[in-house]
Amino acid sequence: MNSTFRLIASASLALISLALIQQPTPAQTTFSDCASKAIASRDEAVAKINDLGRARNLARQTAEAANGGLAEYRTDASMHGRLSDAACVDNGNGSWTFTIKGGAPGFVTPTIETVVTVDRSTWQVKVDYNGAVRS
Repeated sequence: MNSTFRLIASASLALISLALIQQPTPAQTTFSDCASKAIASRDEAVAKINDLGRARNLARQTAEAANGGLAEYRTDASMHGRLSDAACVDNGNGSWTFTIKGGAPGFVTPTIETVVTVDRSTWQVKVDYNGAVRS
């Protein structure tokens, strides 16, 4: 990974962190389980939110690779937009599990579901499920 990419990624994560921490959230806004827990852990909130952003990116890239790369597969918008929109569960053991839905480029309805667990302490990534979207 080159230093320019690392700088851009770090700046992006910092901006996301500031947006999550400093912006008031409307009453109707709901966050994923892992985003809520990251925000609530005030002692290390910024570090945990940055790590969660990194984990989401790793999970997205893993789903893309598992499904043939960007020429064959795209994730839904939740994996690209606000960090709090990503379908994610804080497993309580230092890992997060992301449920990623996607399909062929330009899809309207997702056809593929990929479940990826990312360990925050080692950054190991494991695909738990990759197949048809489950109900």
